Amino acid sequence: MNLRNLKLLGMLCTGVVVAGADGLAQTATNQIYTLIAGSQLTDDCPTCDRLPIVVPMTGTFGLSVLELNPLFTRYELTDIAFHAGTNAGREYQVSGRGTYQIGGEVAVLQDMFLDLAISNGGGQTAALCVNPDRSVSQPWPKLQITMDQTNGTLSQVYYLDLLAVPVPKVRLLIPADHPADVRLEWEANGAKFQLERAANAAGPYLPLTSAATTSPFTDAAVINSQSQLFYRLRQF
Repeated sequence: MNLRNLKLLGMLCTGVVVAGADGLAQTATNQIYTLIAGSQLTDDCPTCDRLPIVVPMTGTFGLSVLELNPLFTRYELTDIAFHAGTNAGREYQVSGRGTYQIGGEVAVLQDMFLDLAISNGGGQTAALCVNPDRSVSQPWPKLQITMDQTNGTLSQVYYLDLLAVPVPKVRLLIPADHPADVRLEWEANGAKFQLERAANAAGPYLPLTSAATTSPFTDAAVINSQSQLFYRLRQF
């Protein structure tokens, strides 16, 4: 098999392609983040006689450095694209942008502001959100933060629980001592991903690994036995 016919596809559970044949260039100043299990949206009505609606949330956002100094780093969040909901209930679309700051002179603290548009299928809400708890519970680059809407009303207010990691950077290697093998490595940053393979870009894709936070994986003796291969990472 010609090495050019080895393709890497970094794919989220939503089906968004985030890496191509050369992988995704990620640096400390410009990264794409993906929400992982534990992220959720809460739709509450303080004056209504109903329980809050709590649904899981998936999606991505961009994170780029605005300011870097010895005490803190300030980032810009762009292209926020979240989807929340279940097949049996109401669904929500979340878009917008914001800022994030982490650091401190005495203790490491985090501050986030989000300017969001949240659609629930029946209307759209302009939601301004901040984090009431400034403590940092996850090691960098993993983010965990709870956001409360500050401009909510007595009939509706939103809360977002965000747990996010950088989209994994995939590396493909051909070992010199086993030139027919393909070795794939990625940085999961604590999230769970499953490596899958197909003979065509459209699939079907079959799992090569279980959903795990570990890497790498070696696909043995495939270069001489296949005309082309496509790999992708699926998030869980």
